[in-house]
Amino acid sequence: MKRREFIVQSATCAAGATLGGCSSLRQGRVEIKQDLALFTTETSLPKPSGGTMPMREIGKTGIKVSQLGFGSHIRRDMISFFNERQKIIRAAYDLGINLFDVYDYEQECFQYEPMGQHLKPFINDVVISIAILPYSGRTFEEEIERDLRLFGRDYIDMVRVHGKTPESPEWEYYEKLFRLKEKGYVRAVGVPIHNEDEIIPIFENFPIDYVFFPYGFYNNVPWYEHSGDNRLYNFPERLREKGVGVVTMKAFAGDYLVAPLKKVAEKIKRDPEINFAKSALKYVISGAGPDTTMVGMYNLDHIYENVDAYFNPYMTDEERKLLADVKEIAYIPRS
Repeated sequence: MKRREFIVQSATCAAGATLGGCSSLRQGRVEIKQDLALFTTETSLPKPSGGTMPMREIGKTGIKVSQLGFGSHIRRDMISFFNERQKIIRAAYDLGINLFDVYDYEQECFQYEPMGQHLKPFINDVVISIAILPYSGRTFEEEIERDLRLFGRDYIDMVRVHGKTPESPEWEYYEKLFRLKEKGYVRAVGVPIHNEDEIIPIFENFPIDYVFFPYGFYNNVPWYEHSGDNRLYNFPERLREKGVGVVTMKAFAGDYLVAPLKKVAEKIKRDPEINFAKSALKYVISGAGPDTTMVGMYNLDHIYENVDAYFNPYMTDEERKLLADVKEIAYIPRS
């Protein structure tokens, strides 16, 4: 049996479980594997209206951001769609999103230059967030100078490095970031965390302004082939006690899991009006209540449905049940 057929048949049984067709949801469990949805330039959803994007301050930095941030991930098959990307970014900005997170060498998508062009018409009205990693022989200082030039800015608002502890080789970059912040070239320094083993309270001993970590209905460590309860749920409170900004990611369990989880949700939900993406975001809003949540958005439908979740953040019991059922049914095999 093909994997796609297996997912459809198993999910159909799972739907029957909620109606008595199977003895339990667990008997209809679906093994999901990392998969990417096809990129499309088509739009099927209406533009959200009648709402306002809520704003929050990142910790105690004074940086005001939209609670929904434009996530950095972009796929290589999308790089050539410059004009389409321009429309998506403009739509996000027009709907109240002012935070744009950008990768460059990481993911080998090299976004700084095109994003600088996309954001140029309103560059002084947005918050730029980057994960910095020098390459092509540049020093850290030379990389910062290049980044400032590509974005046409005198400073970058939020900067992080993918090195999390003073023992890691990349920690020297953090020491340089702290000095750049003192000179005004960086407004806030952040640390990314991807799983519970990396929860080291460096924010208690170093001038870290925000922590960037997974938080979602499914789990927080999808890249490690692990399924189960979310074990970072008390982390937001720990950060707020220290005045550190709370920035979440992976609301849908990770880029490679959005498509398979959405397929399961479509098969088991009873109410066609319930939207899986909106439900997942409302879960984050009502749970962690982060200063902002970064979400990868690849087309206008993503923009529209995600923004609408913030225009109408109240979460219904039906939405909670859908997410609970998806979590119960869909599982990632342990490696």
